[in-house]
Amino acid sequence: MKQFTVTALESGYGGQHIVKGVTLRVEQGEIVAVIGPNGAGKSTLLNTIAGLLPPRSGSVRLNGRDITGIDPEKTLAAGLAYVPQVGNIFPTLTVYETLQVCYVRRDFRTALAEVLQLFPRLGARMRTCAGLLSGGERQMLAIARALINKPFDLLMMDEPSAALSVDNVRAIFDRISWIRENGISVLLVEQNANKALEICDRAYVMESGQISIEDAGSSLLGSDVVRQRYLGVRV
Repeated sequence: MKQFTVTALESGYGGQHIVKGVTLRVEQGEIVAVIGPNGAGKSTLLNTIAGLLPPRSGSVRLNGRDITGIDPEKTLAAGLAYVPQVGNIFPTLTVYETLQVCYVRRDFRTALAEVLQLFPRLGARMRTCAGLLSGGERQMLAIARALINKPFDLLMMDEPSAALSVDNVRAIFDRISWIRENGISVLLVEQNANKALEICDRAYVMESGQISIEDAGSSLLGSDVVRQRYLGVRV
């Protein structure tokens, strides 16, 4: 069975030690969420896994292969796609150009048709510069440019619902569920803890660079501690 594992991973910037011995796993066909307060190190964790930040120690393995500190340009070939929170589109390129320039496999027309079935709104915006899209459309494009290079085994997403309207948040989370249903495991960092816990199989709570809690999403959604700290519910 395919599996993604992070073991005792540590990283940071300069003299800042941000990710402190994080261990987690994503089994085949799972959505796994990482939630926690701002500054907990969640984005730094994903950047380290994706090879954008060199790890100081620990390991990252995908389907038994060691991809620790892999060159970011080789992550897709290793089976890992990443949608970062910022810098995930090219503002001066049109929607069509963005998808075309990001495509590295064969038969672009077929891949494009599949992506537009998932995000039909982009079909009407193909000649529009990405920088002129709405927030929701930009996030759809960011996810589409990752998905157009299927097949791969794991999709990492950093705050996909950030600054989106309620309708767009619902649409994005519906697409994340669809991605899992179509054979791609998902590792999701998300500030909207309530929505993340509703759709994920398991979740990790990250605080001060460390994992403090691990449990099923449904269990954490019902936890008084989690509800009070991260869901804004008075218990």
